[in-house]
Amino acid sequence: MSLLSRYWFVSRISARQQWAYRSEVLVRSVSTVLFMGIFVALWRTAFSVSQSTELSGYSLVDMLWYLAMTETVALSSSRAFQEISDAVKAGDLAYTLTRPMAYPFLQVANSLGSSAPRFLINLVTASAVVAVGVGLGAGSLGGALAFLVMAWLALLLDALIAVLIGMLAFWLEEVLPIYWIYQKLLFTVGGLFLPLEFFPGWLQRLSQWLPFRFITNAPARAFVAFSFAEVLPMVAGQLVYIGVLLAVVSLVWKIARRRLVLHGG
Repeated sequence: MSLLSRYWFVSRISARQQWAYRSEVLVRSVSTVLFMGIFVALWRTAFSVSQSTELSGYSLVDMLWYLAMTETVALSSSRAFQEISDAVKAGDLAYTLTRPMAYPFLQVANSLGSSAPRFLINLVTASAVVAVGVGLGAGSLGGALAFLVMAWLALLLDALIAVLIGMLAFWLEEVLPIYWIYQKLLFTVGGLFLPLEFFPGWLQRLSQWLPFRFITNAPARAFVAFSFAEVLPMVAGQLVYIGVLLAVVSLVWKIARRRLVLHGG
């Protein structure tokens, strides 16, 4: 079995395990219903008070479908950092050195597999709430296809960041605060709760160079305002950051593994 086939096998097994507990995943989707219900009420009020059909280029329908897509990705994101942190604290990582797959990329594959069922359920749930609330006036076939491709790349990018955060446990006592910082960056410059077009010009320009927009803003933007001229640079940005993070994760794991061999734990 080739190396890529092994990682694909891990992802499939992880997805099947997650789907075996689909009742739990369905219960978690209640939070998606609550979030989207609040967003529908909030933005209806905002557009009503402003007495405008568009805010920063977004209609009410566009805004809510944008938020449905960002929430779908965000609520399907990786928690690999916690598993890695726990393994480092317990000293279990020593057993991974004999495996035929690099531990961090094993965690990435496992994370992507676990995210797949959550992504499907979150997408259906968020779309249903928005469709009932404001209808089906946003998106297109091209936008939907672009979203699916970019959402998968976004989850891969998110998994790499989560694994990198988890490996910081080799040097830090607790990595959860680092994850909280990352999460808040997704909320703000990642465009999770508000499209980047609402931000001041200088902050928009800054966010263009950061990886966070490629996780939440870029896939959602592709869905509600699809055009090849916008999508291709955003996909290219996702691929560049994935390549960079693959290299960084490999380097950090090499250093961490040496530390593991020398000091144990």
